[in-house]
Amino acid sequence: MIQIIVLNYFGFIRSAFSYALSTLRQMRLMRSFLKPIVHACLQRANYTLSTKEQKKINFYYPLFNQIVNIENYLRLKGRKPSIDETKRMAIISAMATLYDDLIDEEDYEKEQYHAIVDRTISPSMIGPKIQLIFELDDALRKIWSPSNDFIDALKVAIEWQIVSKQQLLKNISLDEILSISENKCGNSSLLWAAVLDEKWTLQEKDFIYQSGVVGQMVNDLFDAFKDREDGVHTFVSKANSIHQAKEIFIAACIRLNQTILQTSTSNQNKEKTIEHFACIHSFAMVALAHLQNTNLKYGNPWDLSKPSRSELVTDMAFWSNKIKLVQESIFLSKLV
Repeated sequence: MIQIIVLNYFGFIRSAFSYALSTLRQMRLMRSFLKPIVHACLQRANYTLSTKEQKKINFYYPLFNQIVNIENYLRLKGRKPSIDETKRMAIISAMATLYDDLIDEEDYEKEQYHAIVDRTISPSMIGPKIQLIFELDDALRKIWSPSNDFIDALKVAIEWQIVSKQQLLKNISLDEILSISENKCGNSSLLWAAVLDEKWTLQEKDFIYQSGVVGQMVNDLFDAFKDREDGVHTFVSKANSIHQAKEIFIAACIRLNQTILQTSTSNQNKEKTIEHFACIHSFAMVALAHLQNTNLKYGNPWDLSKPSRSELVTDMAFWSNKIKLVQESIFLSKLV
């Protein structure tokens, strides 16, 4: 049986340094490549980004999708993304932000969203946001011809994003949330993988899918306050206790490590992939510890409506939390 090399303190620093370098490289590319394209597309679409949209399109989505998603997928292959893959991923990340917002704002049927993807939507429905999507799509096609696999994956990801609007319903159950979240984020991860010049095996697709499941849980734990204010129900708010939420998260991390170990790549590639994901997912463990203290204060059953903002938001400025990151990375890397 393949054994995981225990992630030591040097391993955590190595992973963190790798992420820092990747962040610097990606931010340079976003400034020199993505922002000029977005600016030109905005002018042609006659669209003005809100402050929130600017942050997501020009920073959060293209940065996160690059350094946490596709770079870690390819870590299993023992290589880094090419400049061509990086550029197309940056544009697609901007487009994905707009699709997410459009789904939140409109009540279109899935067929109408498919028509946007296929560019067959009725001209009467093309507002500035859809026109901006078209402009970015034109920019993408100047550097890459999207494959049928990518188009199919995009449509599936959109369908599950539509279904995820059910998380606004107060009576939605924990099991329903877990199913929706798994399908939404797992299929989104398969969409990002379809951008890359790779032929993925079934085992590798299982790993990529599960990485999206865990990634969404990390977001839910850090966004507990924001989601409460937005009326979005997640496994954090619907769990009977934070202890139950932690059990759900750890089970998902175990599953992720298992899917990595089941691939046919080298042991070194497997170990590096586990190491890098553990570094990122350790933030969720720190958030769980903070929320556990809040849970203890208010008791069970867990009620997310009672705590204050500071009791739900994990402050990573504290050195105690930074130290916990290292400890939790070691813990997560050993899960099988």
